[in-house]
Amino acid sequence: MRITDLLDSHVVGADGTDHGKVREVRCVQDGPVRGAVQAAWRVDALMVGSGAVGGRLGYYNGQVRGPWLVRVLMRRAERKVRIVPIPSIDTFDPTTRTIRLRPGHAPVADDGPGQ
Repeated sequence: MRITDLLDSHVVGADGTDHGKVREVRCVQDGPVRGAVQAAWRVDALMVGSGAVGGRLGYYNGQVRGPWLVRVLMRRAERKVRIVPIPSIDTFDPTTRTIRLRPGHAPVADDGPGQ
């Protein structure tokens, strides 16, 4: 599977609730060490909602301060982002591009990488 397979996929709860589309994929570098140089990357979570562009620009949980106006706009947009941790995913249907969550799981507010 490629990350592009996940982008723009619909996230649906076990009860059928539509949680929106995947806008970004969050990766962390904590996999096994490869080539005795660095750890491998793995997908940590899916970012669902309309504010994920702030993460791509570095305005992710205050990592970049930037100009005041841009910072304010990115923080406002960031509030709309919800995180789907990978363990919350039950199934992925590549035909319909639908990600179904496990019962009792829902997207959560963004607390930052690896949280």
